[in-house]
Amino acid sequence: MAQRPTLYNAGRWAMSDSRWNISPVTSPQQGRERSRIVLLWLSLGGLLTLSFLLDGSLVEAVAPLRHSWLAEFLGATVRWLGTGYVQVGILLALIIVCALFRLPALRAGAWALLGFLLSGTAASILKVLVHRPRPWVGAFPQGWSDYLGKSDFHSFPSGESTTSFALAVVLGAWFPKLRLLLIVAAAMIALARVVVGSHFPSDVVGGAVLGVAVGELTNYLARRPRARAGTPAQQKDPR
Repeated sequence: MAQRPTLYNAGRWAMSDSRWNISPVTSPQQGRERSRIVLLWLSLGGLLTLSFLLDGSLVEAVAPLRHSWLAEFLGATVRWLGTGYVQVGILLALIIVCALFRLPALRAGAWALLGFLLSGTAASILKVLVHRPRPWVGAFPQGWSDYLGKSDFHSFPSGESTTSFALAVVLGAWFPKLRLLLIVAAAMIALARVVVGSHFPSDVVGGAVLGVAVGELTNYLARRPRARAGTPAQQKDPR
């Protein structure tokens, strides 16, 4: 029995040439999927706007937590999952293992790595363009060296939040049963950045919005019909 498509139009596996592919959604599910995605973006946009309005109040509210057990717990557990070298290491390990044992999840690892690279690059560009000081910085950059080189002025968006949510969206499309866990992990990583005082709440919400956007773009590229560039044999996919 065919499984229902998910929010990201990629809710079931399809086997073709010993590789897994994200299956496209066909009518009549397309209308419902579009409505869900519109609702998602409206919700994210509203949350981003609200976070900008409440930045100062929220930073003051979480300030007492910076040296609490919660900050220590988040710093010792989920926070390190948001670092680039850990995320790339996990993805490369997934790709290598799948390649060695010819596992079908190889494509999932490859697309997730692309999502990481795209989201990380987008976040880095925005950091320089926006040059927002971090919560503990009271002055703007004094020169180009500070403007471009110091992370003190690269607060928006949160890079760790961006890549974490991008990976949650991409891997969640390939592994639907893990989607909730991936989203919760990304949210915990974002929360940790605020609790330890490294980012404003709007930084991590902005990173989440950017990460979801890049993740959706990556899933769109993965869903494009392979038959356009494939051979006649590849086009005979028994889906």
